[in-house]
Amino acid sequence: MTPAPTPVPNPNPRPTPAWPQHLEPALLPYQALPACDIRPLLVLAPHPDDEVLACGGLLALAASRGVRAQVIVLSDGGLGGDAATREAESLAAAQVLGGALARQSTQFWRLPDRGLQPGALLQQRIAQAIETSRAEWVLSPSPFEIHPDHRAVCQASIAAVRERRSAGQPVQLVCCEIGQPLLPNALIDITSVAALKARALRCFASQLAQQAYDEQIMGLNRYRAYSLGPAVACAEALWFVPEAAVMAGLPGVLAALGEMLQARAR
Repeated sequence: MTPAPTPVPNPNPRPTPAWPQHLEPALLPYQALPACDIRPLLVLAPHPDDEVLACGGLLALAASRGVRAQVIVLSDGGLGGDAATREAESLAAAQVLGGALARQSTQFWRLPDRGLQPGALLQQRIAQAIETSRAEWVLSPSPFEIHPDHRAVCQASIAAVRERRSAGQPVQLVCCEIGQPLLPNALIDITSVAALKARALRCFASQLAQQAYDEQIMGLNRYRAYSLGPAVACAEALWFVPEAAVMAGLPGVLAALGEMLQARAR
């Protein structure tokens, strides 16, 4: 009897999926948020320049569309340079992004640099600013930030937005990236205003003398266009925090981030 031939393994077997394969757009935006969806903004910047680093493009788009935008710079930035100089730089950048109205809509709380505390006092002050500004989007540093002032503003903003939502104000917490990238669920196409953002960043001469923040953040914005196709040259990344997560406080926000990470392994 002739023995049966030994099966030859297929050198290029078709893999059998062993787990559900999410399509990329389920994990990262593949379309930009339309500019017409931009709502009245309150931007909470821990230091002078953070407002432009984080969302200067969004501020420029809001100004071009006549959408209200208020910026609050919480600390005086005194440990990173002369406080008065840094304040003047923020005002100059606001003028670039939105003209005289943007300049007038920039406030300075002049709290101590590296002294922000995410307690009741800061929470209440932010909540009051949300109420009086009639903002619909509150932009805050994300939980991924590592600077203590950024983390303090993030935590206080979560509590303040939770307070205002409990009071019936329909406000959306939106986290942005300053010193650390985040996991976005929205990307804003800032191609049309990228030159304005770059020009606004150059207003911070005292900071650029220490580090090329303008080149670094514009490089990040260039990278954020990765999933948006060749027509988009620059984008800003945002995380619209789910309402349920905000209402559960900081633990809820962190749990929501964990769910986003887990989705990449499912």
